[in-house]
Amino acid sequence: MALECTLGALRNLDQTDPDAVQALLDVCTRALLEPSLWYWAIGLTIACAIVGALLGATKGRWMWGLIWGAVLGPVGWIVVLLSKATQPLCPECAKPNPPGLKRCRHCGVDLAAAAARSSRSRLRDDTRTGTWPK
Repeated sequence: MALECTLGALRNLDQTDPDAVQALLDVCTRALLEPSLWYWAIGLTIACAIVGALLGATKGRWMWGLIWGAVLGPVGWIVVLLSKATQPLCPECAKPNPPGLKRCRHCGVDLAAAAARSSRSRLRDDTRTGTWPK
């Protein structure tokens, strides 16, 4: 009867027989060093890293997404999604835009002109309700 590396084989193992313990250890070691197992593990790690990088790119942090995805897999994806975006925010609509854009991709405002306005003029625009302040 061939030994298998299973929990049932471990449960039925006679721990007082050193030859049986060594035989099961050898079978389990061979199973863990099987190349096909490592191909699957490496493939899944690469796939998780790519998904993490894509999710991180939406936040402007693709490298962190790649690292978190490779290290933690789907848990890393959650970490990336919950992280703060590093992309600059539009002064008008406050939505993130990739660096270097001339116009906001959400509201279309000229980003350079909107950023050049003073904070007081932006504050006045935010508080304006259509009537003059009293």
